[in-house]
Amino acid sequence: MKPGDKVLSPARLHEEIALLAAYLLSSGRGLLEEPAEYGAYRCADAARRTLELLEQAGGQSAQLSTIRKSLDEFMFAPMGGDVNVAEILDDLCGKMASTLQKQSPLSSR
Repeated sequence: MKPGDKVLSPARLHEEIALLAAYLLSSGRGLLEEPAEYGAYRCADAARRTLELLEQAGGQSAQLSTIRKSLDEFMFAPMGGDVNVAEILDDLCGKMASTLQKQSPLSSR
């Protein structure tokens, strides 16, 4: 979010979470008939959508925004090429774990 951006209203947040749930359900159903590698992309996209929703709800942090932007780049890059999906996702999982550990109130105990 940029200064001046409005935080989602509770009604809009409710709608966005319901849409995310619908996306996850339809993705799960689609995976039954889609190629196996689609699962990694669908999960990465769900993470990207969730982080975007968190930003729109006013819960952003610089680290989580950076991870979301990396997911944007991954998801919106042209298909094909020499993309190492496992390496990209491993890196982002590590960054996410580190970020959450730093932000957790339990980590300061």
